[in-house]
Amino acid sequence: MRIDAHVHFWQPGCNFDNRPIAHHAAYRRDFMPEHLLPALDACGIDGVILVQTCPQTAETDWLLALAAEEQRVLGVTAWVDLEVPRCDFEALAARPKVVGIRAQLRRIADSAFIERPNVVANLCGALAAGINVTILAEARHYQHVASVLPRLPRGPVTLNHLGLPFPDVERATWRSAMRTFARRPDFNVQLSGLPFLFGDAWRQDHARALLDDALDIFGSERLMFASDWPMMLRFATYDAWVDAVESFMTRRGLSDGERHALLADNARRANPRMQVPMHHVH
Repeated sequence: MRIDAHVHFWQPGCNFDNRPIAHHAAYRRDFMPEHLLPALDACGIDGVILVQTCPQTAETDWLLALAAEEQRVLGVTAWVDLEVPRCDFEALAARPKVVGIRAQLRRIADSAFIERPNVVANLCGALAAGINVTILAEARHYQHVASVLPRLPRGPVTLNHLGLPFPDVERATWRSAMRTFARRPDFNVQLSGLPFLFGDAWRQDHARALLDDALDIFGSERLMFASDWPMMLRFATYDAWVDAVESFMTRRGLSDGERHALLADNARRANPRMQVPMHHVH
């Protein structure tokens, strides 16, 4: 089977706060399951993990309602307020299809937000409840994420979109941070984001070298295919990104087992609450 570990749905009419995405005209329209399913079918993608976009529990409720109706959504990465004294992860875990929470650091002005005591305590609570912790971090967050990781209990932590190494980020700085993160055995990285990060230049060697670096640092057992649909659509079609990842795996000589890991098994391991329909298990 094949899993896309990171997609978004939204509907401007819901009036959720999806800044800064909503600032661009290309994203001010509906992106719903019916808009994605043909691409999944064409590319042989069996299921997706649906990820929060807005820092609102109301949006998470909306996503879970969508997930209940759409069997191709295998899991939802939710939003919770990490600053409260104690998140109720037991109640969250009881909701069907919740597999993780996301610390959406990029939207927070304080680069050290993840080090706040309540935030650390709640990340610990999520992992203790068997819930994946996903982090949307960019270069200004690297040192703070590195500081917090050793304080967290065992459990899967996932970094979105290669850690957002935009073109102005020194590649050596990014590599150093990734090597630090890789010291945590259950730290995973989504192989996604190049079209959003580099725009029309995402196919150039300098951009694609990030995939090689990620594989060299984390190995095939801790990377997972993800698209970041629809964020990538301004610069790449869905099938173009799938083709790029498949070509990368072929160029690097990945075995069938390694390819299966990157395309599905790693996402399942990093999201242990995800339940895959039996007809997709083979």
